[in-house]
Amino acid sequence: MINLGKYWKNGPLKAILFILLFIVSFIVFTLPSSKVPRIYWLTIPQFDKVIHAGIFISLCSSAYLWLVSIFPDFEKRIAMTIVLIMALYGIIIEFIQVNFIIGRSFELLDILADLAGCLIFLGFRFFIKRL
Repeated sequence: MINLGKYWKNGPLKAILFILLFIVSFIVFTLPSSKVPRIYWLTIPQFDKVIHAGIFISLCSSAYLWLVSIFPDFEKRIAMTIVLIMALYGIIIEFIQVNFIIGRSFELLDILADLAGCLIFLGFRFFIKRL
C-alpha cells in the first residue's frame, strides 16, 4: 500500500492540489451562462455567493498549505500575499466574464463573496496549518 502521507508532508501533493483547484475554478468561472449546470438547490437567491466564498476558501487554503510547507518562516507574509492575489483573481474573473464570456455579467457581490472567502481563510489559517 502506498503511504501518501510523505507526499503530502514534503512532496508535491499540495502544489498539485492548488493547481488543480485553480484550473477547475477558472473553467467554472469562465463557462458561458448556457453551460452553467442548473441544480434545483442552486435556485436559492444568491446561493452562488456561498459557492464563490467556498471556492476562494479552498484556493487560499491550498495555496497556503503549499507555500508554507516550502517557506515556513514567512507564514504571515504568505497568508497576506495569497489573500491579495486571490482577491485580485476574483476581480479579474469578473472583468473576464463581462467582456469575454457570453451571457455572463460583472457582479460586485461575487467579488465581495470572493473576498469573504479570502477573509474566512485568514481567520482559520491556524487550523488549516495543522493539515
